[in-house]
Amino acid sequence: MGCHRAVPPLLGAARGWHQVRLSPAGGFSYLQTPMPVQQRKVKGTPSDINVIYESKDEGKANAQAGPAAVIAVSPSASPWRLSAIILGPICLILLILVIMMAQQVYQLSQKSEQQLEVIDLENIILSDTLQQLTTGKEDNCSMCEVDWDQQAASCYSFSTSAKSWHNSLDACTAISASLVKIDTKKELEFLKHEISKRVYVRQGQQFHFSFWTGLNYDNDIGNWTWADGSPFSFQLFQVPGAEGCAYMQKGDIRTQSCAKWEVYICEKPAKFGGN
Repeated sequence: MGCHRAVPPLLGAARGWHQVRLSPAGGFSYLQTPMPVQQRKVKGTPSDINVIYESKDEGKANAQAGPAAVIAVSPSASPWRLSAIILGPICLILLILVIMMAQQVYQLSQKSEQQLEVIDLENIILSDTLQQLTTGKEDNCSMCEVDWDQQAASCYSFSTSAKSWHNSLDACTAISASLVKIDTKKELEFLKHEISKRVYVRQGQQFHFSFWTGLNYDNDIGNWTWADGSPFSFQLFQVPGAEGCAYMQKGDIRTQSCAKWEVYICEKPAKFGGN
């Protein structure tokens, strides 16, 4: 049987030994309890990696200290946490800036669309003016009166007051003109373009005017004729029906009773050379 002998307290405390026992060989063997250490090299790990050990009291202290203690104990994780702390607010600020820029781009796009509409309208007006100037040059400086539109050698007046077909004919005659007579495809396209620009608003809705032309159905001869008595050629356009008078609306030729009240188009020759 082995026997145990206590080591003197001062010797054990000085050397860090807690107890001894008698070995079978008759000597003493000491049971050594290592003193607490902060770091210990682990076999098989790279030389630059240390395994961190904490005593029970140190772990409790670190837990109470919070994140700062974790960063201090684990230096390898601190750069990532510091990056997250720094980059988080920066990313938030950038996101807010992107949203603000997107709103500004949207507002600018809305303004651009409105400006394009204004530019398109101005281009139409400039195109009409240029056409009139060019036409006047080709026609030996032919001119039309104020508020009359020119195309080739003719001047056109688009009325703003409505009358029946026969009263419209009389109104044109009173100003040395006649209800419009369409002779060419070019003239037809010109009239369609001018009519499409003339609209009115009623109860918040937009409507196109209906303009009387000089075309009417002659029951005596059973055919469509112009106001000056010349026959109509179906090669220019088709006229639906076989009665009434013809009018133009949104570029289409339509017919209805001559007693209806509509606005009208007067036509007369342009003046040449100031005559």
